[in-house]
Amino acid sequence: MKNPMLLVPALLFCLTLNVVAGSTTTAPAPLRVGAAITVKKPVDIDRLARDPKRYLGRTVRLEGTVKEVCQGMGCWVEVASARGGSVLAKSLDESVLLPKDCAGRKIVVQGVVTKLPAPGAKAKEHAGHGTEGHSCPAPSYVVSTQGAELLPATPR
Repeated sequence: MKNPMLLVPALLFCLTLNVVAGSTTTAPAPLRVGAAITVKKPVDIDRLARDPKRYLGRTVRLEGTVKEVCQGMGCWVEVASARGGSVLAKSLDESVLLPKDCAGRKIVVQGVVTKLPAPGAKAKEHAGHGTEGHSCPAPSYVVSTQGAELLPATPR
C-alpha cells in the first residue's frame, strides 16, 4: 500500500461498526422494585428455612429461583435454593409487587425475617386481590420484602 494514511479511516470505520454491533447484544437490565439491595452476602436459604427463629429481626439477602408467585397482586414470592429449600418473601405493605409470570426466574430479595400473626388474625388481608380461587400461603415466618431484583429470563 502506497499511502498508509488511507488505512486509518478504514480502521476507524470497522471499529465503530464493532462497537455499535456489540451494544445491541447487551443483556437486559434486571427489574428492580422497592428499596435498593444493600446487603452483600446472601443467607443460606436452606438454613433460614430450617431455623427462621435464628434470623428473626435480621435484614437478609436471598438469592435463588422464584418457585411460586402471588397470582393476586404479585405481593409474595417463594424463593428456592438450588438444593430445594425455600422461603416466602412477602411485601407486607404491598409496596413491592412482582410480575405474576416470574416463576422460574432468578431473583435477589432483601428483607427482614419476620414472625407473622397466627392464621386468622388478619383474615381480610388479601380480600381485595380479586383473583378467583386465590389463596396466599400463611407460614409462621416470612422475609418482609424491602426490595427485589428479578433477573431477565434466559432464552431456552
